[in-house]
Amino acid sequence: MTPPKTTEPSEPYKFEDLRKRSAEWEQRPWWQKAPRRLYYWTRRQCSWSEWKYRGRRVIGFFIRGWRGWATHDTWGLDHYLSGVLAGSLRYLAYHHHGVPGDFVERHLRIPGDTDSLDIDAADYEWTQWLLDKAQHFDWYYRDEDGTSDELGWIRPDLSKEELSRRIHAHTEKMEKFYNVILPEFIRHFGSLWD
Repeated sequence: MTPPKTTEPSEPYKFEDLRKRSAEWEQRPWWQKAPRRLYYWTRRQCSWSEWKYRGRRVIGFFIRGWRGWATHDTWGLDHYLSGVLAGSLRYLAYHHHGVPGDFVERHLRIPGDTDSLDIDAADYEWTQWLLDKAQHFDWYYRDEDGTSDELGWIRPDLSKEELSRRIHAHTEKMEKFYNVILPEFIRHFGSLWD
């Protein structure tokens, strides 16, 4: 009996090799990429896990309409709520019908006299406040400079200095979000009416 063949373990891919292969693939014309993309797309669409996931999404759509939230919304509730708030605040900024009282008080020319109100300035300030909060919630929802693959700090090709700079910048922005933006948002939470 002959002993089984032993194969030498292949050397693992290096990041530079993968980047080079990816760049070569992107240089190909579309007709050379289309069959492989069609194959993988078909393979993915026909897999059981994809259909199971789609079924959950369809059921979640109806449950969200009935209950206001779906079970899979709670898995990343902070990001889900940030996305909803970002879109809602942006919509409210352009479709509101009034201005909260403390914004009105700041734009009275004569204190206590509502006839001296500069309503356009108060409306502009309220719109800018809503857009500013929407931008911060959108930043939190997208996580563009946190742990995202493209812009975040988990990329393996970053130098230690750049990695440290990005982590520090993200930490400072998160501290501002928690210590300045959210308390101010909570203070005006009752003013988010239309």
